[in-house]
Amino acid sequence: MIDWLLTHPLSTRVPNFWPAVLLALGFPLVELALTEATAACERRGVRFARTLRNLRDLVVPSLAVLLLVSFVLGLPADGGVVRVAETVFWIAALYAVVGAFNDAFFGRAAADSWQDRVPTLLRDLIRIALVALGGVVIYSKVWGQEVGGALTALGVGSVVIGLALQEPLGNLVSGLMLLFERPLKDGDWVRTGDVTGRVIEINWRSVHIETATRELHIVPNVSLYKSEFSNLSRPTLVRTEVVEIGFGYDDPPNRVKEVLQAMLESIPGVLATPAPIVRALGYGDFMLNYRLIFSVATQEDLPAIRDTVICRVWYVARREGLTIPYPIQMEYGPGESPGRPEPSPAEVLERHARFQPALSHATARPPAVRDYAKGESIHSPRSRFSGFALILSGRASLVTSDERGHSTPIGSIGPGECFGDQLTAGGGLDDVGIVAAEDLRVFVFDPVAIGDLLDHSPSLAAEIGDALESRRRAAQAARRGT
Repeated sequence: MIDWLLTHPLSTRVPNFWPAVLLALGFPLVELALTEATAACERRGVRFARTLRNLRDLVVPSLAVLLLVSFVLGLPADGGVVRVAETVFWIAALYAVVGAFNDAFFGRAAADSWQDRVPTLLRDLIRIALVALGGVVIYSKVWGQEVGGALTALGVGSVVIGLALQEPLGNLVSGLMLLFERPLKDGDWVRTGDVTGRVIEINWRSVHIETATRELHIVPNVSLYKSEFSNLSRPTLVRTEVVEIGFGYDDPPNRVKEVLQAMLESIPGVLATPAPIVRALGYGDFMLNYRLIFSVATQEDLPAIRDTVICRVWYVARREGLTIPYPIQMEYGPGESPGRPEPSPAEVLERHARFQPALSHATARPPAVRDYAKGESIHSPRSRFSGFALILSGRASLVTSDERGHSTPIGSIGPGECFGDQLTAGGGLDDVGIVAAEDLRVFVFDPVAIGDLLDHSPSLAAEIGDALESRRRAAQAARRGT
């Protein structure tokens, strides 16, 4: 078979027949093999995937062109076409080799290693410089020209190009200054002007910042370098936020600070270290101002937790009888208030007639309406709720703690149902905690008043006792994992 191919008239009459056949068959086979190898490396996360891609896209095609013009077409080696093809091939090969070294040292650098700390921009500059120097040597060898003349022409051309590209080059130099100073890096949260966001890219010309609203702001390097900006991710990822709020002059400052301090300490996401702080800030026209200082783990956590703090202040103030003054000046008579009047206890209990008799037994304090925010913990397992609460609107989750101390939901209660009834059943600690699943409004009776009511209403006491026993059984089953 081989002898027949070698003696076939076509192979003997057509010049360079076999180099053409080998090139026509070999080039697609090599390209296919490199494509499969690149895909396999990308799937497995191998660091040399980019090197294989350079071989497939640059080196092998330029080599094929060089072989075509040299051995298939038989063009003279000192001709311009062959020299151009040879120059392109060697530059592509040099670029691939430099890229291979880059992948070897920086391809999969461990976090916080020296390779990880070398910025991408610096690596790109070094790679371009090496390829440029290699290109000068390749030009000298392939074209047989002196390097000095080429460098002179390059210098004159650089002056012209530099004058024409002052602004882009200014951005490049500013990018290099940012690179060496390293005031920010990919992933940092920064604030510059009115823009606050996360750095997703630092390139030759600009810094790309993604805001919380998914907008991409592109800030030129020269603008960022010349102006002030804040890096919100340094010196630590922990972010400290300040919220200011005012309360009326009738509210004792120490009580206000105590209530706000307890509120901050109960909000998930507010760090215990550094501890949240509440400070009296100063006297305003119609209120005493306070400053809430709290910390969160990262900038990403801040918007949601700040929202929770601001919303939770309203519920706590309303529940504790504190006054957030309206920002207006009005005159009120004795006993008047700018707030909307609260419904009377009798009006609240119109839909819950079974608890109305408790009003006549209120001795220690009158019943009160309390509001809780969604997600707020009303009381924890193995603790007490001071009073007896009847849910007026909203729903609450019943939770208990398992053997590892993790909170486990066991049910929910809604309007007309109650909690805090452990105070009438021996005064022990409750196994079931209460968390507001929705905005919750409850009516809180004095324990003495509800105790008197239950003494005179055996059916209501039995109903509450059955509910309490059912919750305790659910809590025990949850702790046993059944």
